[in-house]
Amino acid sequence: MARVSVEVPAELVTQIRETVLLLYEATTESLHVALKTRAAGEGPEAQAALDEAHLHRLRLDDLDDIAGELRRREGGVRVGAPRDLLHDALYGALIDAGERLAEASTRCWRGELSLDRVQEAAEEVLALDALLRELDGGSLSP
Repeated sequence: MARVSVEVPAELVTQIRETVLLLYEATTESLHVALKTRAAGEGPEAQAALDEAHLHRLRLDDLDDIAGELRRREGGVRVGAPRDLLHDALYGALIDAGERLAEASTRCWRGELSLDRVQEAAEEVLALDALLRELDGGSLSP
Protein backbone atom coordinates (compact mmCIF):
# COMPACT_ATOMS: atom_id res chain seq x y z
CA MET A 1 0.00 0.00 0.00
CA ALA A 2 1.30 3.45 -0.90
CA ARG A 3 2.59 5.56 1.96
CA VAL A 4 1.52 9.19 2.10
CA SER A 5 1.87 11.98 4.61
CA VAL A 6 -0.50 14.61 5.85
CA GLU A 7 0.10 17.76 7.89
CA VAL A 8 -2.08 17.56 10.99
CA PRO A 9 -2.81 21.02 12.43
CA ALA A 10 -2.20 21.46 16.16
CA GLU A 11 -5.91 21.77 16.91
CA LEU A 12 -6.61 18.30 15.46
CA VAL A 13 -3.69 16.33 16.93
CA THR A 14 -5.54 15.20 20.06
CA GLN A 15 -8.65 14.08 18.18
CA ILE A 16 -6.71 12.09 15.60
CA ARG A 17 -4.47 10.57 18.27
CA GLU A 18 -7.56 9.33 20.14
CA THR A 19 -8.88 7.72 16.96
CA VAL A 20 -5.49 6.10 16.29
CA LEU A 21 -5.54 4.63 19.81
CA LEU A 22 -9.04 3.22 19.20
CA LEU A 23 -7.83 1.68 15.94
CA TYR A 24 -4.85 0.23 17.81
CA GLU A 25 -7.16 -1.34 20.38
CA ALA A 26 -9.43 -2.84 17.70
CA THR A 27 -6.46 -4.21 15.75
CA THR A 28 -5.00 -5.74 18.90
CA GLU A 29 -8.30 -7.52 19.52
CA SER A 30 -8.34 -8.78 15.93
CA LEU A 31 -4.77 -10.03 16.32
CA HIS A 32 -5.79 -11.91 19.45
CA VAL A 33 -8.70 -13.57 17.65
CA ALA A 34 -6.46 -14.57 14.73
CA LEU A 35 -3.90 -16.09 17.09
CA LYS A 36 -6.60 -18.02 18.95
CA THR A 37 -7.89 -19.35 15.62
CA ARG A 38 -4.36 -20.36 14.64
CA ALA A 39 -3.79 -22.15 17.95
CA ALA A 40 -7.08 -24.03 17.69
CA GLY A 41 -6.67 -25.40 14.18
CA GLU A 42 -4.48 -26.90 11.54
CA GLY A 43 -4.30 -26.83 7.76
CA PRO A 44 -5.53 -24.00 5.52
CA GLU A 45 -7.62 -22.33 8.24
CA ALA A 46 -4.65 -22.14 10.58
CA GLN A 47 -2.41 -20.78 7.83
CA ALA A 48 -5.00 -18.14 6.91
CA ALA A 49 -5.18 -17.11 10.58
CA LEU A 50 -1.39 -16.87 10.70
CA ASP A 51 -1.38 -14.69 7.57
CA GLU A 52 -4.08 -12.51 9.10
CA ALA A 53 -2.09 -12.20 12.33
CA HIS A 54 0.91 -11.02 10.32
CA LEU A 55 -1.17 -8.30 8.64
CA HIS A 56 -2.49 -7.17 12.02
CA ARG A 57 1.09 -6.93 13.34
CA LEU A 58 2.09 -4.74 10.40
CA ARG A 59 -0.93 -2.50 11.00
CA LEU A 60 -0.05 -2.25 14.70
CA ASP A 61 3.48 -1.16 13.77
CA ASP A 62 2.09 1.59 11.53
CA LEU A 63 -0.43 2.68 14.19
CA ASP A 64 2.35 2.77 16.77
CA ASP A 65 4.40 5.02 14.47
CA ILE A 66 1.46 7.38 13.96
CA ALA A 67 0.68 7.52 17.68
CA GLY A 68 4.33 8.26 18.40
CA GLU A 69 4.40 11.13 15.93
CA LEU A 70 1.20 12.59 17.35
CA ARG A 71 2.47 12.22 20.91
CA ARG A 72 5.95 13.72 20.54
CA ARG A 73 5.21 17.04 18.91
CA GLU A 74 3.95 20.37 20.08
CA GLY A 75 1.80 22.11 17.51
CA GLY A 76 1.09 20.61 14.12
CA VAL A 77 2.83 17.49 12.85
CA ARG A 78 3.40 15.72 9.54
CA VAL A 79 2.28 12.10 9.82
CA GLY A 80 3.16 9.43 7.27
CA ALA A 81 1.46 6.05 6.92
CA PRO A 82 -0.22 3.81 4.38
CA ARG A 83 -3.06 5.71 2.65
CA ASP A 84 -5.80 3.35 3.87
CA LEU A 85 -4.65 3.64 7.48
CA LEU A 86 -4.56 7.44 7.36
CA HIS A 87 -8.03 7.36 5.80
CA ASP A 88 -9.30 5.20 8.69
CA ALA A 89 -7.79 7.56 11.27
CA LEU A 90 -9.11 10.73 9.65
CA TYR A 91 -12.53 9.26 8.94
CA GLY A 92 -12.87 7.99 12.51
CA ALA A 93 -11.89 11.40 13.87
CA LEU A 94 -14.42 13.03 11.53
CA ILE A 95 -17.20 10.76 12.79
CA ASP A 96 -16.34 11.60 16.39
CA ALA A 97 -16.22 15.33 15.58
CA GLY A 98 -19.62 15.07 13.91
CA GLU A 99 -21.04 13.50 17.05
CA ARG A 100 -19.57 16.33 19.15
CA LEU A 101 -21.10 18.86 16.77
CA ALA A 102 -24.51 17.22 17.07
CA GLU A 103 -24.24 17.24 20.87
CA ALA A 104 -23.10 20.89 20.92
CA SER A 105 -25.97 21.87 18.62
CA THR A 106 -28.50 20.16 20.85
CA ARG A 107 -27.08 21.75 23.98
CA CYS A 108 -27.05 25.17 22.28
CA TRP A 109 -30.68 24.77 21.27
CA ARG A 110 -31.50 23.99 24.91
CA GLY A 111 -29.61 27.10 26.03
CA GLU A 112 -26.84 25.12 27.75
CA LEU A 113 -24.03 26.21 25.39
CA SER A 114 -23.23 29.34 23.47
CA LEU A 115 -23.36 29.49 19.70
CA ASP A 116 -19.59 30.02 19.76
CA ARG A 117 -19.12 26.46 21.02
CA VAL A 118 -21.21 25.13 18.13
CA GLN A 119 -19.07 27.17 15.73
CA GLU A 120 -15.89 25.66 17.24
CA ALA A 121 -17.29 22.15 16.82
CA ALA A 122 -18.32 22.93 13.23
CA GLU A 123 -14.82 24.24 12.44
CA GLU A 124 -13.34 20.98 13.73
CA VAL A 125 -15.62 18.99 11.43
CA LEU A 126 -14.70 21.18 8.47
CA ALA A 127 -10.96 20.92 9.18
CA LEU A 128 -11.12 17.12 9.40
CA ASP A 129 -13.24 16.98 6.27
CA ALA A 130 -10.62 19.08 4.44
CA LEU A 131 -7.84 16.68 5.50
CA LEU A 132 -9.88 13.70 4.39
CA ARG A 133 -10.71 15.33 1.04
CA GLU A 134 -7.01 16.10 0.55
CA LEU A 135 -6.19 12.45 1.21
CA ASP A 136 -8.95 11.17 -1.06
CA GLY A 137 -7.94 13.62 -3.77
CA GLY A 138 -4.44 12.20 -3.75
CA SER A 139 -2.69 15.53 -3.32
CA LEU A 140 -0.62 14.40 -0.33
CA SER A 141 3.13 14.10 -0.42
CA PRO A 142 4.69 10.60 -0.61
